Amino acid sequence: MVHSRLGLALGVALLAVAGGRAHAAPVNSDLAAHQNGGGCYPVSLTPALLDMLALVDPEWAPVVNGTVVDSTPIAVHGVVQEMHGDLSGDFPATHLRADVNHFVLLDPPDADRLATGNDDGLIHFEWEAGVYPAWAWAGAGDRIVGLGRWIFDCGHPGPIPGACSVTTDQPCAIDGDCASPACDHCTTGESCIGAHYAYSSELHPPQATAAIREGRGAILSAHGTRAVPATRADVYVSDQGGGAGDRCILSHRASPIALLSVQCFPLAHPVAPMNAQDFEFDIPLPPKVAGAHGPRWRVVAYSTPGGIPARLRIKRILADPSPHLHATVQMTRPVHGMMPTGFAGTVFAGWRSDLTPLTHVRLTVNAVAINNALQPATPLAPRTCQTSNNPCDTDADCDTGSNEPCFGEGPVKSWHMEAAVNGEWQEFPGLDVVSTNDVIPQAIVYDQYLRATDVVHFQVDARSHECINTMYAKSLGDELGRLGFDKGTQCLNSEARNPGDIDVTYAGPDFGASAGGSTDYDVASSGGVGGHCSTNTGLQCTVDADCPSGETCVTTGGAYNLHYRIERLS
Repeated sequence: MVHSRLGLALGVALLAVAGGRAHAAPVNSDLAAHQNGGGCYPVSLTPALLDMLALVDPEWAPVVNGTVVDSTPIAVHGVVQEMHGDLSGDFPATHLRADVNHFVLLDPPDADRLATGNDDGLIHFEWEAGVYPAWAWAGAGDRIVGLGRWIFDCGHPGPIPGACSVTTDQPCAIDGDCASPACDHCTTGESCIGAHYAYSSELHPPQATAAIREGRGAILSAHGTRAVPATRADVYVSDQGGGAGDRCILSHRASPIALLSVQCFPLAHPVAPMNAQDFEFDIPLPPKVAGAHGPRWRVVAYSTPGGIPARLRIKRILADPSPHLHATVQMTRPVHGMMPTGFAGTVFAGWRSDLTPLTHVRLTVNAVAINNALQPATPLAPRTCQTSNNPCDTDADCDTGSNEPCFGEGPVKSWHMEAAVNGEWQEFPGLDVVSTNDVIPQAIVYDQYLRATDVVHFQVDARSHECINTMYAKSLGDELGRLGFDKGTQCLNSEARNPGDIDVTYAGPDFGASAGGSTDYDVASSGGVGGHCSTNTGLQCTVDADCPSGETCVTTGGAYNLHYRIERLS
């Protein structure tokens, strides 16, 4: 993931045993750099602005045979430690939307999928929001299995400087640091010796994930009414990986400056080899209680990306210390003479006749009330004529005799929000235009079957968009032409604003529904930006410039309230 800030990244292998997994040691991140045979291009310790384009040329390169686009997908297994959905912040010219990130502690047999640059000991699963539906996202504590591109994140080299070969007091990250203009006192032909890199390895993007959730219940019969303890597996298989899964975005150009003229959108060249292998994973069964009988499962299918759903084969594995189901999404087998394009569905698995008491809990989000839309009174990049700086909507509003262009974006009014109950995510509709004091109706429903000792963990993330968000899914050169270079770089350096979060837990046995079985909530977000002016406290503000001269914007947070209801239905 390359952060949108231009100053970081324009706003932005060889394995020890080829093809083998002889031990669980992490891959050496130095192997990502092109001078070591990899597909990433580190930059100077003192790069010029446009030099930073090298970090996204390409932004992601395979760990194995990094100089080519195509790679063999790998399967990895682990437990999600943290995750977030679309919080903005990715480089827009290589993304349709920002990435969904799962930070995964790998199972020991998969630990060699880490690189030495993964300093948190976790591998990131990154798949763009929008092409990766929220129902398929895993929550913290969920088990996750992924199949996809094993890559180095080229956008974050994290260099540990070496020294020039002759002028040893000169630090360097690349050979260019040992030559003019970076080093006027270096001798001709010096090279950089001993530099190291902290490229992280990622599964980016997957082409298949299974989010495996335990500790809840489900109705296992299509016509039944009684829920039993069950494991839920949300399964999604698709070749739509966003920019990180498209050949045009992933192709290296001989000169990074060529990226200013590259036209990759709309994306049309997915690289995922969808029919090269099946997607397999295990679904653990809940603990078997006295009186329960053989396993039962129910599959709920959703609309398939590409239109041709793969067959799902499920096999019982009961002669095992941990009885489970083994699931195979059969991507290598034709369906009515055509190869499958993907799969989307949920598997619920449990034991017949399990009489464990469960409570049906429903949380319904009814509305979002906007207390502060977090939109500055003066837009970051207002639409103005290039020379006169007069306000404009089109070029025709400027001096037509001098062909003066109209540059800028103007106010950005959109928000993005997403919420989860016990790690099951949904995105909020209707936030394309948001203003202060709006109350935006919602009808988002979460149904869960819980034991008396379980909880309802409700969490909400949000962002108020800025100029950077208008640049996603567009050519960088086109956007700099539309906005003008100065305003374009301002936009690339901008960040979506945090209106605060909601993170609350309701314990059983009432789960927040109270003794009456139903409770309405009106909860303000916690933290975030925005507030009121320091002297005229009745004036809302987003930045200091929103306040009268000499005043500052005092941060209070709480930019929205959420209205929701919790019910116990049984």
